[in-house]
Amino acid sequence: MKTKPTLQLESTGDESFDAILGGGLPAQSVVVIAGEPGSGKTVLTLQILFRAARQGKKCLYITTLAEPAIKVLRYMQLFAFFDAALADKQIVTADLSAAVRKGADATLTELSAMIEKHQPTFLAIDSFRGIADHIGARHIARSFVYDLATQTAGWGVTTLLVGEYAADELSKYAEFAIADGILRLGAEKQELTSVREIEVLKLRGMDYVSGIHFLEISDKGVFVFPRVRAPKQADALGVEKPERVSTGIDGLDELFGGGIPRTGNTLLEGPTGSGKTILSLQFLMAGAQQGEKGILFTLEETPDQLRAIGISLGWDLSEMERKGLLLISYISPVELSTDRYLHIARERVVTSKARRAVFDSLTSMQLGVPSERRFKELVYSLSKHMRAANVTLLMTMEGPQLLGAEELSGHGISFIADNLLRLRYMEVYGRLERGISILKARGIKHQTQVRLLRIGHGGVTLTEAGLRGDEAS
Repeated sequence: MKTKPTLQLESTGDESFDAILGGGLPAQSVVVIAGEPGSGKTVLTLQILFRAARQGKKCLYITTLAEPAIKVLRYMQLFAFFDAALADKQIVTADLSAAVRKGADATLTELSAMIEKHQPTFLAIDSFRGIADHIGARHIARSFVYDLATQTAGWGVTTLLVGEYAADELSKYAEFAIADGILRLGAEKQELTSVREIEVLKLRGMDYVSGIHFLEISDKGVFVFPRVRAPKQADALGVEKPERVSTGIDGLDELFGGGIPRTGNTLLEGPTGSGKTILSLQFLMAGAQQGEKGILFTLEETPDQLRAIGISLGWDLSEMERKGLLLISYISPVELSTDRYLHIARERVVTSKARRAVFDSLTSMQLGVPSERRFKELVYSLSKHMRAANVTLLMTMEGPQLLGAEELSGHGISFIADNLLRLRYMEVYGRLERGISILKARGIKHQTQVRLLRIGHGGVTLTEAGLRGDEAS
């Protein structure tokens, strides 16, 4: 039986990006790192080189007709991955601009001499676009790129060709044809802000994650947040009688016929003030009282506001937090990057070993999503990830009306929910009351009665007698 060949892989210095690439960059490959000025190309390149240098590998960083190496390294000192000792010993910097001005042959000769002298494992040319532009004639540039690729293959060097290319130029230059990999960096405008992004357009021999991923540059360097997608694991609900968990509200558990399925997801939809957040808190408190860890991801109320709500209802959220049974994670929705947010949320659910999770609310989360289609994909992926982690998920969303019939929001995500609860206001004997009903409960027998919902000390209670309805299954 033949053994399947494997590629030696080189890390980018970011585990998340390595995972997107399928494990890392293939050793001895030629990879183009393309993007417009300011997109993070040089930071990513130097991060890769310093990662390799820490493993004892020799790196050669060559500048051309762009910024001189000494200037680049001065700015790189601001990042945590920079190590002055490595910059002196393991990372050799050189300038190729004089040879570039003499033409293609002189450039290749000088480059060959540098590699023969230093014997690097990694070679980075920044900016390679400067060489191609200076050579000028398309056929000469193509010949130069081909000769370079042939020689780097013979040298056994992993080569990074960095260049300022716009998105519509990625098919015009010879370097993209001969490259084993193409990484495109850019930025997506969202209202008054822009979000950095990165895309793997090509990577020979690797099962990489296609599509656009979001990139953040901090003082630690480059960190990539993988595009949120559904996990490959099979559904955890493939059992005849799934475990049920209490919502913390007796009357609501009764409507569900004994609580909600452990690995199901429930969408609470209703107008402002209808009780969505309080019901969600009660769900988490019920779990905490049974020793189950819960986590609340809030984009609206701050932790202090939620603790104050808890006190008014007789709940000590702070005590549950101190015991490690409740985590509250808050972020403002104003400049939200949803893929980044959900990536962090999934990690926190896993590391905290939470059994219950609440997202309050999807309405605010949608502010950070570029399209309605992507919003649906994100909510679907979120629900599948929570199911795979054996976490009971509760999500809230703003409804369209204060009064009226059972009309859904129109956001097109009700098909994702296993259970759909509709909260509303209704007039009862001349008084405005809150009501709740189950519009959907996937695979379980449930009641369709509309119950009155009251909020007071101890949280939410439902009236025993329904206003109308029967049973559904």
